[in-house]
Amino acid sequence: MDRVIEFSTNHPLLIASLLVILAALVANEYLSYRRSRQAVDATEATRLYNRDAAVFVDIRDENAFQGSHLPGAINLPMAHIDKRQDRLKRFRDRKIIVYCDNGQRTLKAIQALEAQGWADVSQLRGGIDAWREASLPTEGRG
Repeated sequence: MDRVIEFSTNHPLLIASLLVILAALVANEYLSYRRSRQAVDATEATRLYNRDAAVFVDIRDENAFQGSHLPGAINLPMAHIDKRQDRLKRFRDRKIIVYCDNGQRTLKAIQALEAQGWADVSQLRGGIDAWREASLPTEGRG
């Protein structure tokens, strides 16, 4: 134990770097846990849409949405999620499934919607890319 203390006092930058890396790993695992806890795959999303009338919310920009989007999806670009929440008011009692291209940006959208009072919000795991990979239908020009 004395050698560990001696090493720590002789190499404070190494110890600080180790602590920063450990904190980053813990934060990454926590975010991964939150993402997976709130995520549904394409099959489950289809079931929720068909059986429970879930609403798909596309957070990509207008051009990407016009090119291709999930059936019945509402476009609410991430840049405007705080300003255009009125588009969702009529769906207050339904489950919201948020998606983007590959699922990387949806956690921020979920947090924003939950902060606005939405209780039942999930993400589409893998985004529209996973939806297409599952050979499920899309709407739009593309």
